[in-house]
Amino acid sequence: MIDWIAKKWREIWLPGRSSLDPLLILTVFVLLIAGLCVMYSSSSITAWREFKDSEYFLKKQAVWSCIGLCFFFFFSVFPYRKLERLATFGMIAAIALLILVFIPGVGKSVSTYYGRNFHRWIAIGPYQLQPSEVAKVAVLVYLASLFQKLKLESTPDYKKLILPAVLLLTVIVLILVEPAFGTTLEILFVILGFIFLFGFPFRNLLIAGIVSLPLIYILIDRVGYRKKRVEVWLDPYRYRFDEGHQLVTSFRAFLDGGWFGNKLASGYAHRYLTYSHTDFVLATFVEDFGFTGFMIFVSLILLLLFRAFYLIQRVQEPFGFYLGAGILIVLGTQFIINMFVVTGIFPITGISLPFVSYGGSSILIVLISLGILVNITRKENLGL
Repeated sequence: MIDWIAKKWREIWLPGRSSLDPLLILTVFVLLIAGLCVMYSSSSITAWREFKDSEYFLKKQAVWSCIGLCFFFFFSVFPYRKLERLATFGMIAAIALLILVFIPGVGKSVSTYYGRNFHRWIAIGPYQLQPSEVAKVAVLVYLASLFQKLKLESTPDYKKLILPAVLLLTVIVLILVEPAFGTTLEILFVILGFIFLFGFPFRNLLIAGIVSLPLIYILIDRVGYRKKRVEVWLDPYRYRFDEGHQLVTSFRAFLDGGWFGNKLASGYAHRYLTYSHTDFVLATFVEDFGFTGFMIFVSLILLLLFRAFYLIQRVQEPFGFYLGAGILIVLGTQFIINMFVVTGIFPITGISLPFVSYGGSSILIVLISLGILVNITRKENLGL
């Protein structure tokens, strides 16, 4: 397998015949390396306090990154159109994994401030896998396959949408029950994005969104931990000694970072921000490198997203276009929501920051997705 990947990469990188986009790949690697450095800086104090090893989280993240890179290289040369044949199987496998998180002895749960147990992981030896992350890729492939078939039909038979609707609804409900409301939102945004790309008027989508507001209100108001998160978001300083601690500390980190970062070896957020290397990793990054570092990081993200957007527009094959667009929607949604949460624009949702937040499942799925994206945007798929 490794020899096959190496052979394929040598073929596509021959001088004058390179079919991969170098700017896209360079941006991916810069973000990956920078993300590891930032995550290490954010996690070293916590790692030393809990495990007497400042590099504990770095080592685990590095292992997952190496595994992710293997998959990145594989999917960058693997004929992505073959994924279409595995679309239904992938959804069934994703549903099976999502069910496993609720099985004692296999699934792993954690308790929260709000007295709620979160069932989001399954144990694989010393490591943990988050099935909801795997489900995102399965949903992307399945939707791309589905919408390609609908696009090719002159008069789509909407009765054929019953099974896809059942599969998608099952995935959404299982993720919602975990609960992982942020991931549920990501999948809903992807579905809406596909519907819009299919040609459904944006005005009608907006009306549908407005009509669904009462349902969203019920999902938040009737579930204790979500309602509490909204209350904390509206007045974090009222809860600064318990549930609002993360958000208030994040504000302090942005203030202390200034323009060029805090010159202290470990600022306030490094010492007091709970699990600063996960969802709120951006706060410690800004504390270290200031608003200038933050803008450089945002510029790299925008470069990745806009370069991918430019290339995807030129993809001529329908399945590749839909799949690439879906990957772009997921990555863009994650970046935006995480940054909005850390800065207090959105309530806390538990969405990680791609490349930077600690989490093996997250970096693995991000690199798999980008490997597929790099493959889709090869020159021969753009008609060049």
